[in-house]
Amino acid sequence: MKASSISRMVPGIFVGLLVVGPAFAAEIITEEDLVQTVNLEQKLVKVADNAVFMLDASSSMNSKFEDTGQTSWNLVRQFLTARNSQFPTMGHKFGIYLYTPWKVVYPLAEYNRAAVATALESLPADGSGPTPLFTGLKELEKALKDVSGHTAVFLFTDGDHTGGSMQRPIDVAERITNNYDVCFYVISTAKEDENEQLLYKVASLNACSRVVPFSNFIQNPTYTTGALYDVKATESVVTSTEKRVVGLKVEDLTFRFDKTQLREEDKRKLEEVIRFLKEYPQAWVRIAGHTDNVGSKEVNLTVSRQRAEAVEQALLNAGIDQNRIVTQWYGSANPIATNETAEGRALNRRIEIAVGM
Repeated sequence: MKASSISRMVPGIFVGLLVVGPAFAAEIITEEDLVQTVNLEQKLVKVADNAVFMLDASSSMNSKFEDTGQTSWNLVRQFLTARNSQFPTMGHKFGIYLYTPWKVVYPLAEYNRAAVATALESLPADGSGPTPLFTGLKELEKALKDVSGHTAVFLFTDGDHTGGSMQRPIDVAERITNNYDVCFYVISTAKEDENEQLLYKVASLNACSRVVPFSNFIQNPTYTTGALYDVKATESVVTSTEKRVVGLKVEDLTFRFDKTQLREEDKRKLEEVIRFLKEYPQAWVRIAGHTDNVGSKEVNLTVSRQRAEAVEQALLNAGIDQNRIVTQWYGSANPIATNETAEGRALNRRIEIAVGM
């Protein structure tokens, strides 16, 4: 029998893995590992104080999404309902709004699972009407005046918007990022180049905002949970006989101060990840970038993003599909060691890689 450690998991969802113990780069996790897990000590780390969901319920969301046989709007409703049933109570404030036209579904208030479930039941069965994105962002700006702390805004949109040439959504979005501590998670169903360009302009307003294709977001709940909390955990398990493979644990990739380039030893670790992903085409990978606390919040977010995207690009170059990769970055928000020493800071300048199925 072999003793090992697994960390950074929540039940049913891999949100990251960290090797503790023998100096191997990667080790296959079997179903037996998970069944025999003992001595779990889990800590959830808030990386956002507020979550705002801005939902596009316009008529364009009534189209069938890919080969699911369901409309995009139905998938949004089902996704939010499923996530609500599992979301931990950590003191987040939630706000849920339709902006087609603007309607308060759940006002920005402390998260309550039962109340959010009731609010979600009130969503319309089908989408209808135009997409006044400019007006919706202006209403969001008003709502943000009543909350403090960091806010993750999940903006479901195809980039289309009604209104005159003077009603530019990008202008309001820029004002919001300048005046409030906000990250935009733009959940895109854009089909037109012009609309897609608008969404990427919103995502470029600060280091933490990003565009997530709708299909990726719906298929992987880590995009939602990872925007609102990260996980620290220590698990001790005993492995006996080989069982069904359910994942891979990988040593952290570490970086020199202020550097984003992958070192040769890290490239070798990634080769093991790539081999696993190719052998198990149903597997997916989460990449999470972290820094030490030297420098400003925006600089650290930028550096952790560049590190995460360097790993993502290496996987893409190896032929791994984009929709199997979840890329996230946190700056200095979730250290694993003290930032008071050079050794601790070196450990914090890391990429965590989780591979699950």
